[in-house]
Amino acid sequence: MKARGLQKLKFYCQVCQKQCRDDNGFKLHIKSPSHVRKISQISQADIDEYTKQFENDFLRLMRLTHGEKKIEANKFYNEYIQDKDHVHMNATRFTSLTKFIKYLGQTGKIRVHGVDASKYDKAHDDDNADVGDKIDMGQLTISYIDNSQRNLLRREKLQELARNEKSDQEIKKMLLQKQMESAAENIKEDKEEEAAVPVVQKPIGTVSLQLGKGPCRPKKKPNTRKNVFQ
Repeated sequence: MKARGLQKLKFYCQVCQKQCRDDNGFKLHIKSPSHVRKISQISQADIDEYTKQFENDFLRLMRLTHGEKKIEANKFYNEYIQDKDHVHMNATRFTSLTKFIKYLGQTGKIRVHGVDASKYDKAHDDDNADVGDKIDMGQLTISYIDNSQRNLLRREKLQELARNEKSDQEIKKMLLQKQMESAAENIKEDKEEEAAVPVVQKPIGTVSLQLGKGPCRPKKKPNTRKNVFQ
């Protein structure tokens, strides 16, 4: 019978690839002869293979959908389990999502954000502890670490550009500093030269003022009129 809606993951049997509807159905299933027979044939190598596939699928989806951007661990896990054919965690060696996230962080495959590192490690020292009560997965964010050859080359190129830019800035700063020092030295030398040259003052002679006469005006000729009766 096909189950409707998203079923609880703990009621899924990875070995038999069977989704049970509820707890009662799951209990009946694990007591069935077919399940018992398959479980008896499961080895540690099978569990390791499930673990490897679960990890590869988890990281692959993170790389393709989010790259190196941060995302909440719970939110991304819900995205992962949308695939009905995904490998379920209960078939792996990990007993919780928090322990799986810790493993990925310690092996350098993802970055773990949003929780104090010492608190995170202390909460997971005991594998039998209920870590869900110690770490709030809602505050835990993760980001993928792309260690591919292509991305490593891109990082090296960016680092080289950053170094070159820093070198250019340092050169410009050094040249500016030298110009400022040279200008200060020139100003100092000019002041020293001015101080070394004695100031010679020329003596001022006697100043004489001569008042000139006013402008000469032409003398008027006497007005002599001729007597017409003479």
